Amino acid sequence: MRTHYGISREGSSSISSSSVDAPMPRCHCGVRSPIRTAWKCDYPGRRFYGCSGYGTSRKCSFFQWYDPEPPPRYSDVIRRLLEANEGIRSENTELKKTRQELLDELRSLQHTLYETRADLEAAISASTAKEDNMLASVATTRRRGVLITVLISAIILMVFLPVKIA
Repeated sequence: MRTHYGISREGSSSISSSSVDAPMPRCHCGVRSPIRTAWKCDYPGRRFYGCSGYGTSRKCSFFQWYDPEPPPRYSDVIRRLLEANEGIRSENTELKKTRQELLDELRSLQHTLYETRADLEAAISASTAKEDNMLASVATTRRRGVLITVLISAIILMVFLPVKIA
């Protein structure tokens, strides 16, 4: 009996008819031990019988190989595939992180854009109000200018063309 650390808690994803017909041994707890698959040890992909309480508080260490020992190349190929898979998972995690950072940056830029647009609309509104005030002031100034011109003309006429009152 040999205990391996890093053995998957999950059972094999497929069970062949020979494994169904094979009697399941009982572990030290007295419970039938299901077939499991090792992924994180020196025997990746190799199946074994392991206590159903493995990884729980029962701490049963029952272990018995189901599959015969594979050729070394088999383990090397699976190990490289697992490493490649881990690399892909790591890259995927980094891509998700980068995507989230980009989405956060996009939201920040959109917020800044909305604030800038609101500021510009407020500035345009204020500028339009000032322009309206200036136009009203110009119109008032023109009316006063015309009035002053008429008054000056009247004064000049009174000074230079005296009116005789009879």
